[in-house]
Amino acid sequence: MLFSQLTTAWEPLPWEEAVRRFPFLLGPDLEFDALFGEEPEQVLVHWGDLTVAGGVAVGCGVDDVEAREDVEAVHVIDGDLTVEGSLYFYNEGHYSTLCVTGSVTAGSLLCRSECVLFVEGALHVGNLLVTDLYEAGLLSVEGPSSVGSWLGLETREALIALDGDTRARAVAADALLPEFVDGDRVDLGRLAAAAVAGRPVTAAALDQG
Repeated sequence: MLFSQLTTAWEPLPWEEAVRRFPFLLGPDLEFDALFGEEPEQVLVHWGDLTVAGGVAVGCGVDDVEAREDVEAVHVIDGDLTVEGSLYFYNEGHYSTLCVTGSVTAGSLLCRSECVLFVEGALHVGNLLVTDLYEAGLLSVEGPSSVGSWLGLETREALIALDGDTRARAVAADALLPEFVDGDRVDLGRLAAAAVAGRPVTAAALDQG
């Protein structure tokens, strides 16, 4: 299953029942007709809070997706999501979606390419938030956001809405350790691998370690 690294406890819920329970699925930020070409038949739900030990990578750009039937799926965590490390969400060519009805807390959060992440509650990122989104990529947080450092690389035909403000912009462009920067280019692959492995990626985290 696509998000089995988060949990295997996903319960299928028919679309009609899902939108009654979770009205945010009807938009305006989440436009599944555009993402999938039609409304999903079902939503996969985890009931209650979810805590993940260590770093984790999810999404359709993380591994081979050719043989998987769930690449265009909607996942809802009905509660809080806490990642005791870094969460790396990377879609490429598919639009697997993660929605959280509560808050999301992570050491670092990396949203890349066509990542689609919707948070109905608050966002708490202790160290580093990285956004590098394009086309239908989305990071939408309806509650308040608290971020240690925010590295905004690209937002092309995508939506970033933090604190309900789509005009939000990056506040820290020089937070990374030099090993992840080559001139004006950030090596996102190395950065994500290091973050998920629990290695420091910013000077502030190195000082704290």
